[in-house]
Amino acid sequence: MSDEIQNILKIPESPVIEIVDDLVQVYKEYMVVCAALKYDLFSWLLEHGPANPETVAKGTGIRPEYMTSLLGMLYYLDMVRKNGDEYVISPAARMHFVRNSPFYQGDYIMNISADDSPWKDIDVFLTHPEMKKTFDTMSVKSVRSEANLALRGTIQNVVNILSKWDQFSSARTLLDIQSGHGLYAIAACQNNPEMTATVLTGTSDPSVADDYITEFGMNTRIKVIPGDIESFEGSGFDIVLAAHALYTCFDRLPDTINKIASKVNPGGLFLSNHWFSGPPVGTGMQGLYELELAIHNRYHQLPDIHEFEKLLNDCGLTISQSGVIRSRYGESSIHMAQKRT
Repeated sequence: MSDEIQNILKIPESPVIEIVDDLVQVYKEYMVVCAALKYDLFSWLLEHGPANPETVAKGTGIRPEYMTSLLGMLYYLDMVRKNGDEYVISPAARMHFVRNSPFYQGDYIMNISADDSPWKDIDVFLTHPEMKKTFDTMSVKSVRSEANLALRGTIQNVVNILSKWDQFSSARTLLDIQSGHGLYAIAACQNNPEMTATVLTGTSDPSVADDYITEFGMNTRIKVIPGDIESFEGSGFDIVLAAHALYTCFDRLPDTINKIASKVNPGGLFLSNHWFSGPPVGTGMQGLYELELAIHNRYHQLPDIHEFEKLLNDCGLTISQSGVIRSRYGESSIHMAQKRT
């Protein structure tokens, strides 16, 4: 401490320190929104609003002495709208914070602060990354979070590409490898009414996939099996789909691809969507995004795209189409490969 500020009374008053207060304010707002999501305030308000603070408190279980202030904060964030003494949900919150909305993002928001969130251990990732094996977790919360993110466009893009395969309409069976949530299988079956599917959930809790399959009315067409491709004994699939499922297999990738190929019917299709290693990108100007990308890519990239393509061919899978799609961690590579007859 310098001599000029050793005397406490000489330290200048700083009632507002923007660099500190703004950061803490955002964190507090985030935690309050998480609480509102946990008690499903937005879903309740959509069903029962407009409503005054006392009625909202009674319906949600939040103490009435805090409700006016809570709704005031949500109003400031444009999550609710006010008319007199009554509040209604805003259009943006209706789209993203109501549980039965197809655009629901509440699980993603709440998972950031979950006990097993990688962001809770960000100091370890920054200093001892070798102690970690993944930037993802496989808890129920994290799988639901991944589902929220995937429904922003990844699933739609992948299944739209799949549906353009010239034999898609005649395909009858699909194997979804370790998506955890089963949404790729659900979307494919929605676009092919004659298709049935099997979802392998890997090490994640199969209840998440079961819930989504029930929600979309696919119980009679899609079954869920815990485990991965290496332990799965089934075969005879017209389509096998692996989206970001092979990163943990990079040290035994030839055996894994060969196993996948054995599950595909002759003339059938293997669709892969994965990130591949490349030179570091970024200028540092995008700050947090580039930091997250750098950490994520350490654990979630296949080593070489050309080796991967050669491996597909060696395993009897001929690439008919390849390309890239946008994702939250940069472009991922799509490969569509048919099994030689």
